[in-house]
Amino acid sequence: MSDARGFTLVELLVSLAILAVALGVLMGAISDSLDRVRRDRSDGNALALAQSLLDRAGAERPLTPGVSEGDASGGVHWSLDVKPYGSSDDAKAWGASAWLVRATVTWKDGAITRARSLLALRVVPPKVKT
Repeated sequence: MSDARGFTLVELLVSLAILAVALGVLMGAISDSLDRVRRDRSDGNALALAQSLLDRAGAERPLTPGVSEGDASGGVHWSLDVKPYGSSDDAKAWGASAWLVRATVTWKDGAITRARSLLALRVVPPKVKT
């Protein structure tokens, strides 16, 4: 009888193969999680920009119908679409004008173009004549 102790070469190779497969699965899961975090961060930045555009609409300049566009850093494109809401009879009945404001932010995520939009209804009181 041999008193040799230890692992055979086959046992060592099998354990290394199992370890390699487990590490491959673990790295795939980590990579997928990091990709989701990056995508969520881009989505959050786009929503923050859209909210900022809506907040500034009507505050920095009067609401006028039409589309204004621009580019932000990181290849992000934005547009602000302003349309009158209701008819002129509605505006007379309400005593104010209403505007539908849509802020849209688009960006490239690899080969996919992603977009986020926010919509707001802005009511503007009539101008006071002095």
